Amino acid sequence: MTAPWTRLDTQHWIDQLEHRIEDIDYYLNRTLEWCEDRGVYNDQAVFACALMTVIWVSHQRQEPLSKREAMEILGIEGWELVEDEEFELNQKYINLDIEDLLEEVYQKLFLT
Repeated sequence: MTAPWTRLDTQHWIDQLEHRIEDIDYYLNRTLEWCEDRGVYNDQAVFACALMTVIWVSHQRQEPLSKREAMEILGIEGWELVEDEEFELNQKYINLDIEDLLEEVYQKLFLT
């Protein structure tokens, strides 16, 4: 039998949600700085880096992330129409820091 949901459970859930939002915001800002520092202004490149950042942050936090949720976080119009399947981070990217991840994404998608 499961214990009833308590006010403390709700507060813990809210705290985790706030920390997740703060983490995503922090790393998205770092991603934009990374793009600006390297002269990356192509919308597709910036979007790809931002999307991978959101996926990476969720993975670092050991939290699932659906495609729909990622599009909503990034403010993409029509996000509610996106499939609600979960993203998985490629093994190649799991242990990279954010700068190395962004470099890999950019190199792979836009310089090859």
